[in-house]
Amino acid sequence: MTSATQPSLNILTRVGDPNRPAMRWGRRAFRWVLGSDPHPSSGQLTEIRRHMLMGDARADAVVALYKTLPAGQGRKLVDQALEKGLHSLTNPPAELVALFEQIDHEPIWLDREKLNLACDVSRRVGLSGELVLRNLSLMGGYLGGAAAKPLVFTGQLDRMTPRRLVETSKFWMDVTTRGGLEHNAPGFKSAVRVRLMHAQVRAMLLESDKWDMAWGHPLNQWDSMATILEFSVIFMSGLRSIGFIFSKREREAVVHLWRYVGYLMGVEERILPTCEADAMRALYQVIATICDSDEDTRQLGQSLADAPLKFADDRWTSQRLTQLERTLRIGYSRYVLGDTAGDALGLPRTAAKYFWPAQIPLRLSAELLRIALPPVNKALVKRGENAVRTQFPQLVKQTSADTSFTPVSRLAR
Repeated sequence: MTSATQPSLNILTRVGDPNRPAMRWGRRAFRWVLGSDPHPSSGQLTEIRRHMLMGDARADAVVALYKTLPAGQGRKLVDQALEKGLHSLTNPPAELVALFEQIDHEPIWLDREKLNLACDVSRRVGLSGELVLRNLSLMGGYLGGAAAKPLVFTGQLDRMTPRRLVETSKFWMDVTTRGGLEHNAPGFKSAVRVRLMHAQVRAMLLESDKWDMAWGHPLNQWDSMATILEFSVIFMSGLRSIGFIFSKREREAVVHLWRYVGYLMGVEERILPTCEADAMRALYQVIATICDSDEDTRQLGQSLADAPLKFADDRWTSQRLTQLERTLRIGYSRYVLGDTAGDALGLPRTAAKYFWPAQIPLRLSAELLRIALPPVNKALVKRGENAVRTQFPQLVKQTSADTSFTPVSRLAR
């Protein structure tokens, strides 16, 4: 959306009050962590509002191009450019050229050693990483009712939860695999395909008569940046809350990897955190301006909480184990997000939330052993890589997941 067609910032009703009393303790905590006050200034609040009303011009132009071509032809052009390079196309459309000029440009700040380290960190945490991504990052993202509206309108997590979770896992695994973000690698391609899928959903919502711009632009720049935080500093914070230890170098590497993923996915560089401190400051500003929860928050939260049950088969043991998994995951969400958030998400109260802090001493002991013995660290990374190779294809088959990131064809609401 150009500045000429961008709605007035005053249309937004979704922006939370950063000066509300509930932010007092959070502001103090972030100030202590950062060593400076992260509270947004009036100028920064204006920028936040502006980015809530911004889409992704390059990707949106490619999706508009799709409509001028025979059905499926636009996607074929993108796939060919991703697989064989833009040069393989004869007279490629200007919209596609503009997109690939941006994604093919390698930022001067890109550091492959940091990318590799971040991939190793992502693998070594094993299944705990999936727990945090699902039950903190995704679950916490639902607390902002307006930001979660695209998911509700497309039915992507309330009607097809297992399939969509597997598809999200596919994206995460692609971009966190060593070498995965090279131009001809799966992570690079997945980031671009997810970017265009978001643009197609954005166009569908804007063309409908159901989207309220008071919620901001669908899948806007600010919410997209917040999603990058879910995979970086929120991810690491969730793991640290159950006893994992990360060095400063590792934390910076994870932020760096997701900075590049954000760049490939069309998030403006000016709002992409450049380091851990930037990311924590941005996280505070996301929390400070988060919109209110609503009934959709509850619907999405309950659907995600019940996801383990949908992976069960008819065996008694399978059903009991998935019930236990559901309880433990709900307990984790309540432990890290708090009971106020848990109530807003419609999560039942459970004593299982005390399980997670209780196992921290054991986890810390294991982490100290890992740090003292480098071969243990390498073994954990290798184990994580093997798990991805052997277990994930089974989940794709079980859920009939579409790992090519094709957008929904119609709105669910």
